[in-house]
Amino acid sequence: MTYSHDNLYPPSVPRGWPLPHPEPQSYGHDAPRHASYGQAARNEPYAHETHRRGTDLAALRSAYRLLRRITTLAALGSFAVYVVLSCWAPGLMGSRIAGELSLGMTLGVFQLVVTFAAVFWYGRSARRSVDPLARAVREPAGPMGRDAGVAR
Repeated sequence: MTYSHDNLYPPSVPRGWPLPHPEPQSYGHDAPRHASYGQAARNEPYAHETHRRGTDLAALRSAYRLLRRITTLAALGSFAVYVVLSCWAPGLMGSRIAGELSLGMTLGVFQLVVTFAAVFWYGRSARRSVDPLARAVREPAGPMGRDAGVAR
């Protein structure tokens, strides 16, 4: 007896097709050696350039990651301090500093200052540390952007 759900999924290998070979065929000792996907074999003429490019990419990733972490932690850390003080020390946050200006209002305005300072520092640090690394990675790749492929 057959049920309607018996033939919902086709077999993994269609009938009549040969099964794939478990090991690649050997072509002798002259066969080219291939490295893992995305990497040049060490006996190829430009292997050192590929290795250097990978090192440059790793340095770029590391610099960018450090920059993001510092900026994010500075902005979110100051905001977390503000929120914690607002929740657990409302008397302190309501205390007057000068006239009608309270500590809570001053720290709220300070949040804007910290956010703008973090954005400014991020841009300045990116221009000084990340952009030169990005240029070093991009230069060997050839022209990119609007002028790529345009003969002048």
